[in-house]
Amino acid sequence: MSSVPQSASPTRKNVQDIFNQSVDQDFEVVVVEILGHDGTNLRRISVDSNGSLQSLEKDEASKITISGGVAYEAYAPVGSLQASAVWKAMATDLTTLVTTYADGDASYDNVATDLTALSYS
Repeated sequence: MSSVPQSASPTRKNVQDIFNQSVDQDFEVVVVEILGHDGTNLRRISVDSNGSLQSLEKDEASKITISGGVAYEAYAPVGSLQASAVWKAMATDLTTLVTTYADGDASYDNVATDLTALSYS
């Protein structure tokens, strides 16, 4: 059995090097890490005790406003000012339970001073 060639460079890894380092020896499976991007930083996606993805990181600030049968929610990194454009905002119609996002996307690029004043689609 021939050996798989290793990368000659100590700082640059070839695909096989990366693959070899991505195998869990106990379970004999390839392991990957899921990351999310909050508009500025890469963040690890975590799971709860049932193995389900958690939609809200514990280190996020939140703001909720209920007005006219709509629940408005916004999330941002802890310590964010409401006037800073670093919030992900969404609106849920409490009758239909349909959720729409500010600016039509889930980006962290909105202000949270008045969630009802944002444009949702």
